[in-house]
Amino acid sequence: MGNLFDLLIDLDRNLFFLINSKAGIHESIDSLLVIVAGDYLVPVMLSLGLIFLWFHETAEYQAMEVRKRVLIAICSLLGSCLLVMIINELFFRERPFNLPEAKLIFYAPTDSSFPSNSTAAMFGLSIPILKTRMRVGMMMLLASMCLAICRVYVGVHFPGDVIGGVLVALLSFCITILLFKVIDKQLTDALVLFEKSKWLKVFRL
Repeated sequence: MGNLFDLLIDLDRNLFFLINSKAGIHESIDSLLVIVAGDYLVPVMLSLGLIFLWFHETAEYQAMEVRKRVLIAICSLLGSCLLVMIINELFFRERPFNLPEAKLIFYAPTDSSFPSNSTAAMFGLSIPILKTRMRVGMMMLLASMCLAICRVYVGVHFPGDVIGGVLVALLSFCITILLFKVIDKQLTDALVLFEKSKWLKVFRL
């Protein structure tokens, strides 16, 4: 078992260096990928996507289902962040930029490298949208993947951290779905009242 764990750690490091070794060669590419890996571009894009979905639908039934999914996505994101916090209390992994051969072209986070918090949050936000809006959900997942890979490229995560983040997001999504099944009727009633609110028509796209 120990040999398998060591093998996985070695594989994780080799994959990290395969991606991270490209950093620092082309300044323009580095600048672009630093922006993608940052705390603003992808999160803001996905948040705007959720706002668009919430207000865009005109058919009442479709709007109800989409809004439920938006709420599930938000709760899945929050659940992902909570799970990451719990894991970080139990387990700490050094960031890859502490390795002598690693290249860091980003700010240096001080929290645990595993699992990737940003990956868990963005995948937690994206996965729930796939059921009701496949195309939008796939675009959100693609953006989340780009962020995850760029976090490895800039030197702040191992590939294994990113995979761990995706698994955390899936777990959070499953838990959120179970919880929402319990409150489905109450949630539907609340959304019906929301739909009848006059101010909603002002913001509908």
